[in-house]
Amino acid sequence: MRKDRYVSSFLFAIVIGVIHLLPSLASAESYLGGQLGFTIPEDFSSVFGTGVRAGAGRSNNFDLNNSFTYGVKAGHYFEHYKWLGVEADFYTTTPHLNGQVAQFTPGGLAGVPGALTRVSTMAFSLMGRYPGEKFQPYAGMGLGLNFAKATGAFAKDTDTSPGLHLVGGARLFLTKEVALFGEYKYDRATFRFVENGITGDYMGHTFMTGITYHFAPPGK
Repeated sequence: MRKDRYVSSFLFAIVIGVIHLLPSLASAESYLGGQLGFTIPEDFSSVFGTGVRAGAGRSNNFDLNNSFTYGVKAGHYFEHYKWLGVEADFYTTTPHLNGQVAQFTPGGLAGVPGALTRVSTMAFSLMGRYPGEKFQPYAGMGLGLNFAKATGAFAKDTDTSPGLHLVGGARLFLTKEVALFGEYKYDRATFRFVENGITGDYMGHTFMTGITYHFAPPGK
């Protein structure tokens, strides 16, 4: 599939990039962290039928639940460019779909069965920050690999989709190695659930707080 080729090409580019940056990483400020928060998804939108559901109409209002979110992250900032870094981020959330009535065009109102839904995101971002000793605002942009799974009234179904990932926040150092952070993440992806013949756009707004351990303290 074309999507699989995109994912493979992206992963290959990440590997090549890491190999290219290995000499710089040896002198970088590295960090690991854990994070907790919640996700407020927008409606599952631009929904339309495929396969056996082709021609079933379109809908923009499949309401998804807000949900608890947790994950881990790791990153590097470079010795000679202290404001520039890279970050890998993984987190998972459960924006379940409740049974509801949705508007379809054409077709009018129709019942939509509920489904237990999980979305896990693995994101790779280019990061920029203000390299202060105590307080560091930061922002980043990259590509997320989004893994979706739906079970329940629907047939069990999964999909993997690349998508836009944005992040912004700030960290406050409690010691030279330990920092608290709070951040906002935006993720967008298009999921195609083949077994159920449904394609639609997912957009998640995630608010996280957590703690990071920095192996090379700022200014060292």
